[in-house]
Amino acid sequence: MFAQKYKLLEGQVTHPNLAVAGIHVINADRGLAEITDINGYFQISVAVGERLVFSGVQYKKRELLISAEIFALDGIKVYLEAFVNELDEVVVKPHQLSGSLSSDISSVPKKINFDDVGIPGYKGVRKEKIVSAQNLILSTLLLPISGGINVDALYKHLSGYYKKLKKRRKLDAKFEAVFQVIRFYGLYFFLENYALEEEEVYDFVLGCAENTALIDLFKKNRHEEVVAAFDQFYSTQYHEN
Repeated sequence: MFAQKYKLLEGQVTHPNLAVAGIHVINADRGLAEITDINGYFQISVAVGERLVFSGVQYKKRELLISAEIFALDGIKVYLEAFVNELDEVVVKPHQLSGSLSSDISSVPKKINFDDVGIPGYKGVRKEKIVSAQNLILSTLLLPISGGINVDALYKHLSGYYKKLKKRRKLDAKFEAVFQVIRFYGLYFFLENYALEEEEVYDFVLGCAENTALIDLFKKNRHEEVVAAFDQFYSTQYHEN
């Protein structure tokens, strides 16, 4: 029943002149919130009769009622209207320069990135490279050729740092998977159906994920079985207690 009632709606906000990144997309009925990417795309869980609110600094707020027709679509495109704030007349100088060389130089940002100069670049978080034990041993055997031992990597293997790092990344991946489940169903679903407090929702979903095939079922969009897994976990771990 839940799978028939809710869906992850894909959409794009658009405007011919203004940037469409960072627009807040809010499901006002279930308290869900998403932010558009650089091209204005978003995904959010919806049901028929719920209201989406689109809000951005440069735009007028817009509301969209999810009708049965909209719910049946594979995706939607939302056109936003610019918010015009009329100000008193001001004088704008070219490039916002004051005419004072020392003042203008001091106002230049100390650090700039690729966005500031209009070139592409990687925006994700770079992960530390883990040097495998095999490569470390090989570099030691080929010491005359490789030019030396990777002391830092050797220390991290001997100290257990890499082992802890792998464990942390595994936990991060598990957190992301659990977060995606909570994000899709919404806090209200867990509060209303399983009588949980807000601070108990993450542990509930995590416990269910560790004791059932929840994450795999969720990734395959088998939502009837996901809800069944929730019900079974609740009845065995929570209801009896």
